[in-house]
Amino acid sequence: MKRFILFSIVPLVLFAFSAYGYQHGKGHGKWLWWKDPSIVEELKLDDKQKTEIDEISSTYKGKLEEMRPGVDEKRKAFKQAMGNPDSTRDEITKAYDEMWDTKHRMKKVMLEMKLDIRGVLTPDQITKLNQIKEQHKQEMIQKHKKQ
Repeated sequence: MKRFILFSIVPLVLFAFSAYGYQHGKGHGKWLWWKDPSIVEELKLDDKQKTEIDEISSTYKGKLEEMRPGVDEKRKAFKQAMGNPDSTRDEITKAYDEMWDTKHRMKKVMLEMKLDIRGVLTPDQITKLNQIKEQHKQEMIQKHKKQ
C-alpha cells in the first residue's frame, strides 16, 4: 500500500514542480513587447507596424533557433576543458574563444533583428519604447530581489 501511495504521489509532485518552474521561468530573456496589448497601445503601433514586426521576429526566430545548439555545444566544450585536469592552458583558451565567437555571432543576429524592428518604429516610438524597456528592467530587478 505504501508503494502504491508513493508511486502515485511522486509523479504528481514532480509534475507540480515542473509546471511551477515552467510558469516561473516563462518569458525570461524573451520579452515579446510587441505582443503586449498595453505596450502596443502605449506606442500607438498601427496594424502595418505590428505585422512587419511579427514578420521580422518570425524570420529571425528560425535563424536564432538554428544557432542556439552551436552556442550550447561550445559552452559545454569549454566547461569540459575547464573541468579536465589534463587540459592545457591553450586548449582552454581556444575553447573559450570558440564559445564567445559563436555567442557573438548569435548576439549579432539578435542585434540585426532589433535594428530591423527599430526601423519600423517612428522616432517617438523608439524613445517611448526605450523608456518602457528601462521601466520593465527595473521591475524585473525589484521582482527578483524579493525572491
